Amino acid sequence: MFDETPVKDLVEMYGKSLTFTDIEAVGGYLFKNRAYSIQATAGVDHKVSISPLNAAKILVEESEKNGKLKELFAFTFELDGSPLNSRVVALDGMENLLYRLSRSGQYYDFAKRKLVDIDDHYKLLNWGALRDGREYPFTIASIDICQNSELVKKHKTKVMEKVYYRLWEFLRSKLDHWEGRIWSWAGDGGIYAFRGEEGIAHAVSCGLEILATLPVFNMQPEKAIKDDIHLRIGMDFGQVKFFNDTGRIVSDVINYAAHLEKKGTKPRTISVSDVIHARLSPEMKLVFSEEQKFEGRLAHSTG
Repeated sequence: MFDETPVKDLVEMYGKSLTFTDIEAVGGYLFKNRAYSIQATAGVDHKVSISPLNAAKILVEESEKNGKLKELFAFTFELDGSPLNSRVVALDGMENLLYRLSRSGQYYDFAKRKLVDIDDHYKLLNWGALRDGREYPFTIASIDICQNSELVKKHKTKVMEKVYYRLWEFLRSKLDHWEGRIWSWAGDGGIYAFRGEEGIAHAVSCGLEILATLPVFNMQPEKAIKDDIHLRIGMDFGQVKFFNDTGRIVSDVINYAAHLEKKGTKPRTISVSDVIHARLSPEMKLVFSEEQKFEGRLAHSTG
């Protein structure tokens, strides 16, 4: 079963990206019938003109009626960038469709070339939508525990590992709310990613919420140490080539965020690049009261 939203998105994507002839060709493949006709399926005369959007609706409804909707989705994901009727197909809105599908509990595995069920879409490091080797806009956040080396010397590694685990759980709950993903985690810190232009506000909001609620984390008796944990966060935004194996991702955006966090950010504050600051709302910009030159660019920090 599919939720109504991704099915509706599929119809709209076909209506915008494919011609009537293309949609008939998809139907011919799906139903293994070279003579497949949209008009015949709709029960109208072959001379009746049907728009691509209505043709898409007819095809999707027929696929659903015959238990072939799952097969149609799978074919669609493979169709993007492939030849059809002597042209290469470019499906507008593919990433959005993949994302909506993942939110409904279905994920298309491009490696296995099939739809699979998922019980937790937050586990998908690609949001269920991004494909290997393609560039996408991301906000990258580098986060780290301040004076971690001193804490390790004082409490020893095994004790601090318990703290790291609790902190990871605390941070993940914030990331889940703001649609962030943990791309790497080394115990005392890591790299988080937020997709698309909307991810800029999400990343900053998430960072502010983390710092604002960290005192609550520090009060918890199961934290294993009495010392307060303090964090610092650095962020940048730009195009990043994505891989599902996030350890393969190398980017100047990640490097700048990490450098800014380690060398240009005070404890208990957030620093953002000029690119992020320029895209924030006037209200959010007010939070960043300090400005500095860092690695040839302007960076803005919370006070």
